[in-house]
Amino acid sequence: MQTHELKIKPEHFDPVFTGVKTAELRINDRGYKAGDLLKLREFSNGDYTGSYVWRRVTHVADVGDFAEGYVLLSMTPATLFDTARAA
Repeated sequence: MQTHELKIKPEHFDPVFTGVKTAELRINDRGYKAGDLLKLREFSNGDYTGSYVWRRVTHVADVGDFAEGYVLLSMTPATLFDTARAA
């Protein structure tokens, strides 16, 4: 299991935070795997806003046939235990 700290725009952060958005399309430059933790940090106007959310990757779909070098990360809210271990 790896922990990945990633930037996320406000228009994507809010739906992830509320649980409406449960997947992220990302460049596969980190070797994402099911079980990894994502710390998604809201990023706006060139700076972090201070808001973040933890998610656990449940599935990694290679979408290279449609978007070369990209994966679709399915995710679920991380538990308090998960985030404590990542700190």
